[in-house]
Amino acid sequence: MTLEPSHLIALGLAAVAVIVWLVRLEGRVNAKATTDQVAAVSAQIGATAAVVATLQAKDASHDNTRDEVIRLQEQIKHLTNLIERLLPASRRKVSE
Repeated sequence: MTLEPSHLIALGLAAVAVIVWLVRLEGRVNAKATTDQVAAVSAQIGATAAVVATLQAKDASHDNTRDEVIRLQEQIKHLTNLIERLLPASRRKVSE
């Protein structure tokens, strides 16, 4: 059985068509993988942004707490000075 030139051309065209189809299929797979990777990275960015927002809120809360402690310390100093001035010296020695 010999192959005629027309059969060889038909087989060649079929082989080229299969190669083109496989290349396009690989491109689709790569595009889907890229889309999946972009979605995964976007999800990670969203999670990271949520963590950063939580940490910033905690940091602000910490700053507020520190400011309140400083304010209370200043009030205690002021009240201690008032008590020392108002109480007679003899009562202070008894309480110590």
